[in-house]
Amino acid sequence: MRDVIGLLGTLALLALSYAFGISEGLNRWLTDQHWRYAAKAVGEPFAGITIVAIDDKTLASRDPATGKRFGRTGDWSRERYAQLLERLGRARAVGLDILFLDDGRDTAGDAAFAAAVARHGRVVLAFSQFVGDRSLTREDQQHIATLLGRAGIPAETAASGLQLIREDWLQPPLPALMQASAGLGLVEVSADVDGVHRHAVPLWSCGARGPVLPSFSLSVACVATGTANSALLPSPGVIALGQRRLPLSGGQLWLQPVARRPTVPGPGRPVRLVSFCDALRADPEAFRDQIVLVGETATGTGDIRPNPLDAGLRGVEFNAEVLANLLRLPPVRPLPAGPNLLLMLLALGLPLWLFRAASPRLATGLSALAGLVLWALMEVMFWAARLVPAWSLVLVGTMGATLIMGLMRLAEEERAKRQIRRSFSMYVAPEVVALIAEDPAIANQEGVRQNMAVLFSDVRGFTSYCEQNPPELVVAQMREYLSEMTLSVDNYQGVLDKFVGDAVMALYGPFLEPDADCCALAVASALDMLARLDSLNARWAERGWPELKIGVGIHYGAAILGNIGSERKMQYTALGDTVNTAARLESMTKELHVPLLVSDGARALAERVLGQLIEFGPLGQITVRNRATPVTVFTAVRRESAS
Repeated sequence: MRDVIGLLGTLALLALSYAFGISEGLNRWLTDQHWRYAAKAVGEPFAGITIVAIDDKTLASRDPATGKRFGRTGDWSRERYAQLLERLGRARAVGLDILFLDDGRDTAGDAAFAAAVARHGRVVLAFSQFVGDRSLTREDQQHIATLLGRAGIPAETAASGLQLIREDWLQPPLPALMQASAGLGLVEVSADVDGVHRHAVPLWSCGARGPVLPSFSLSVACVATGTANSALLPSPGVIALGQRRLPLSGGQLWLQPVARRPTVPGPGRPVRLVSFCDALRADPEAFRDQIVLVGETATGTGDIRPNPLDAGLRGVEFNAEVLANLLRLPPVRPLPAGPNLLLMLLALGLPLWLFRAASPRLATGLSALAGLVLWALMEVMFWAARLVPAWSLVLVGTMGATLIMGLMRLAEEERAKRQIRRSFSMYVAPEVVALIAEDPAIANQEGVRQNMAVLFSDVRGFTSYCEQNPPELVVAQMREYLSEMTLSVDNYQGVLDKFVGDAVMALYGPFLEPDADCCALAVASALDMLARLDSLNARWAERGWPELKIGVGIHYGAAILGNIGSERKMQYTALGDTVNTAARLESMTKELHVPLLVSDGARALAERVLGQLIEFGPLGQITVRNRATPVTVFTAVRRESAS
């Protein structure tokens, strides 16, 4: 039974780590660290690749023909690109990582550009996709058909499992440019959930009957190697570029990150950059047999493609990295499911067997050793064969199985003591656990009626707040908020009864001395909550997070206190009219436009202690649902003279 529980517990740990993204996040981080180390000795992955950069220098330079500043690319005549292509005439391939979807500033410049593309004969143009519904004219449909005819790979030669793209979303270049180009490629890329680009999508499928379209980088590689589109897919899941065979996984090409900007220190290599303005005056021999990518790197460009080495990598530099992976670097593949499953079974099974056969201390040591051996095996796979394993399966599996089995063995050796602590820690607050340890009789009480102050707080407009904000922000903001509210309760000797969503219920009186000023503690705790919220809002405003407002209600009276619940699950809590009234006072704060409401009974007791520090303002009587008599309520603020 212990082995079954240990196995199920470890599997549950693995499932939870996967469900909450911990497993994938750990895999990404560990793989990134391996690539960063590998990038320190990567050699020259960009040999034969040059970027002609439309950079800050270019934008600030003067055109030798007109004497005017280049300025932003949207103001350029496309004759400049024609002039550049004349200088790049001896390049092996030229990829223009720029979209030419509409007519330029002058028809003469457009015509000169198209003629230069045709004369060069090895120019690849980019096209994009428009995500969303749009109406297409007959001319738009003809342009898309031309694009599919020139760039598409027939569906019968396409591999299965490719990522899909809709034909009516395609945005092709100008028809004259399409006809003149040697290749066309989609510039769409795919980032992981953390925004980092670790894979490329070299091929996109237009559906079961539609053609397959190459990416921009793949199209440049085809022109550079003389590979026809029809020869790209010799077999499902494999790309062929000359003699190279590159495996795909889920339609993606796994990348070895090697690129970084020249201004960023660290592992990796920068791509050779030549400013656009300098390239216009360069000797054409400087680009002989080079694969040249032309794109923007100027400050303010929105084409940012972070990789594991550089969070500010420009899109054209990322395309150079994809090219290096297509043409030079060893192919990278994820470890297949079978070996990954075998590693996971070993990671789980070895600790389970060791804890059956050896003492807890020896089994822990041997399990750690087994984990190291499995880890070494994964390192060999990575460095020798560029197979990327699911690191977290072995790490979480070995550590989880060792931890769970170790704890279970310790539990057996100290059953009685651990059973008591485990039972009560499931439903009693930590401060109550400490009291129970000193006086076990507390745990056996069947209920007691005791005077106490009950505090309820709640975030105003929480439902609309949740609907209007992303879940990641809501979780992060509520974590900070509830952490601060917990401190306010703990600092004033309250018992944090429960969180009910965004609401906080706290008790002041249980486990205190009979003469303790529980109402003064509750009011001071409430004001501390409001002060902490002000500090939080100021900090959140700097981050651009929304402001939160809360209402707090406090009532004093008798309540039933004890272990409330079922046989399977209990909670140490309070019940009764005092609790209900405190909750309803909190809900009335919005109607009375105050953040804090204190009932008259609680106010009278608190004022005896806090009268010199806190000012109570009367708000009259209010009718509380399900109470026969009205409740006189006050609000409370710190006096200006109080510290």
